[in-house]
Amino acid sequence: MQFHDKVSDLLICTVCLANPNVEVYQCHYGHLMCIGCFYRLLADARIKDEQARCPKCRVDMSRNSCVRNLVVELLLSELLTDCVYCSATMSRNRLDAHLKDCKSRPVSCVYSKVGCAWSGPQHASHQHTEQCEFQHRACRDIIAHIGKHDKKHDEEISKYRSVTNFMSNGKLFFTDIVLNPHRTDDFIPQLFYESSKFNIFGHYWLVRGRVQGDEHNFQRTLSLKLVLKGKGSMEVEFCFMRDAYCTVDVVPEVHRHSFTAEDGESDYNDLSLVRATDLNNLLSEKSIKFRLYIAQL
Repeated sequence: MQFHDKVSDLLICTVCLANPNVEVYQCHYGHLMCIGCFYRLLADARIKDEQARCPKCRVDMSRNSCVRNLVVELLLSELLTDCVYCSATMSRNRLDAHLKDCKSRPVSCVYSKVGCAWSGPQHASHQHTEQCEFQHRACRDIIAHIGKHDKKHDEEISKYRSVTNFMSNGKLFFTDIVLNPHRTDDFIPQLFYESSKFNIFGHYWLVRGRVQGDEHNFQRTLSLKLVLKGKGSMEVEFCFMRDAYCTVDVVPEVHRHSFTAEDGESDYNDLSLVRATDLNNLLSEKSIKFRLYIAQL
């Protein structure tokens, strides 16, 4: 076995047994974990109400007791790897730049937006483009595909417009909230989050959150609801965004609810994150911090 292969076999994540591509963390005794597995271990422990432990030596783990190993990250960046498309060999720190210009990387036809389903290696795209039948299609044949593209674009514009209109409301207020973890009194306690009460528009409110998906599910969601404490009637729009201390990027979505004495809680709304894997990052924290914007209608 070559020295390069020996080093590669040593610098693996103790959870997924692969060479990490991003940040590398280590437990108190030096066992390595990629950042995704590290956050997932902490999130699993939060959901199961257990102490997170290193899968190798079983030492207790937390965000404070584990640190990044910068030397391992530098060594990993210098290891040789092969391009998955052309099999060219290079150091891992050059792979991203190579993939942008790789002649064998998969690409779509330049006429894909009007219906062409061809995909293939980049070096074959020029020849396909010259022969693609869609460059000669009549407008009536491609109008349906353009309509689908426009519909998707209009939906995205509508979301951004709803947020900008919401932020221009003259009765808009915001507050930073801290969601702390709690357990239900069920036979099998379930994890939920709840904030302290805060006062806006002369009423007291709080935010509750629940996690969908247990430690066996790779796909998890965090859903939030707004609760009006006490009696009152009010129609509001509200939106959750990241605050100065939030460690993930949140996709803003505006929700509306009419609160009454009989209906003092909104529906649960899934929190949209830019990266789905960021949820484990949130769950690994002692508390979850957001900024709530709320406007009276």
